[in-house]
Amino acid sequence: MHCFTHKQVAWFLMALSAMTGLLCTPLTVLANPNLKVYSASTHERGNVVYLNAQLEYSLNEAAVTALQSGVPITFKLKVEIFQPRKWIWDKVISEHVHRYQLSYHALTQQYLVTNISSGIQNSYSDRNIAMSAMGRIYNLALVATTALPQQADLQARIKVSLDINALPTPMRPWAYISSDWKLSSEWYTWDLV
Repeated sequence: MHCFTHKQVAWFLMALSAMTGLLCTPLTVLANPNLKVYSASTHERGNVVYLNAQLEYSLNEAAVTALQSGVPITFKLKVEIFQPRKWIWDKVISEHVHRYQLSYHALTQQYLVTNISSGIQNSYSDRNIAMSAMGRIYNLALVATTALPQQADLQARIKVSLDINALPTPMRPWAYISSDWKLSSEWYTWDLV
């Protein structure tokens, strides 16, 4: 006989509660949320290429219900530096993935934004303010200029998406088959400076 810990039971109940809320939510409310990249640029300083970007995170009702039920929502920011080619696929020179987690703490009524890569956390009293802060990327180090090919026309692209694999295990099967959890922006491309 297998005994479950209190933590396992709590996670199962939170996931079940979130999924029950999803099933009871009208489809009209689950309108297409927006994950958008408004702008992105790179600059070089001290032989390092840095990224500045402005993103918009917007959650649908399913994700908000899960978040309010205590399920942390993780976003994956993917940045590629590549050499475009006409006849075959682009040659990816450098690829970087950064993860940001948004969680809600009911006891303090605070939203916590965690940069999983650096461990830096900030708390906010409003979800929209937390997501707005998460969408401002300043001076994110990407790659040393010595790692880039010289005299090549390089471009960069950025994309943000919800990381389904970071959801609690009981929620993943539903998230994989439901379009409500397939949140992603389009690629945003610019010339590498």
